[in-house]
Amino acid sequence: MAATATFLTTAITKLELSNECAQLGTATGFFIRSNEQWYLVTNWHVFSGRKPDTGQPRHPSGAVPSFCDYYATALLNDKLVWKKYTLELGSEADDSIAWYEHPVHGQLVDVAVIRIENVCEPARDILDSGGHDPMMFIDLGADLFLPGFPLGLSANGLMPIWKRASLASSLEFGHSMTTFFFVDTATREGMSGSPCFAISNWRHYSLTGEGAKMKIIDNPMSWRFLGVYSGRFNPSDNFEAQIGKVWRENLVFEIISSKKKGSFTLK
Repeated sequence: MAATATFLTTAITKLELSNECAQLGTATGFFIRSNEQWYLVTNWHVFSGRKPDTGQPRHPSGAVPSFCDYYATALLNDKLVWKKYTLELGSEADDSIAWYEHPVHGQLVDVAVIRIENVCEPARDILDSGGHDPMMFIDLGADLFLPGFPLGLSANGLMPIWKRASLASSLEFGHSMTTFFFVDTATREGMSGSPCFAISNWRHYSLTGEGAKMKIIDNPMSWRFLGVYSGRFNPSDNFEAQIGKVWRENLVFEIISSKKKGSFTLK
């Protein structure tokens, strides 16, 4: 797991949300490349600063973010360094929102994407065909990983902390195939927007696409990108069932393809 995690680390960034008056919190995001264009992916509630189910602000003051800082890696004298960049998120009031939401379900899919220009090597593409296997078989109870920045913490500079989870609902049936699935995990604030990976460091089963047929893949470094983590149910009580939600990866690509501007509806 260590080799693959190290390879993917530069694809994950800490996010710092603010407006003109105050810092509003931290979250996690990750870079993805589509048709040679880089994007930053996180949750809808991170960029909007609102609760997806009601559209109301999440911050006690009622403030919502105007800016999002992220960090991209670079090499300086053969050393890995992090450069800080600031994105203007825009406002619905003047039709300047810069990020995208799901074209059909909007805020009900807690995933958001924004186009960025400041990503280059050594940042990794999590869809790199040399290691990413979209057909990797993942069984119930299997180990998954959620790299991110719990409580705003980071490791060795601005590297993410790799939290473990296990698959709590099947990927092969119902809404879990295309919308979201559940994981069993103990996460904290700041993990919203983490990518969810299954990792194999040598041998794994891969679906052939012909029913339930599988083949064995021998590869020293393989992973499968499964989606975007959006948090636990009832996170205020650490003694409740530690069940979290991961939005499926196909939703990210649907958002990128549509480029529908973010919005919100109050309920």
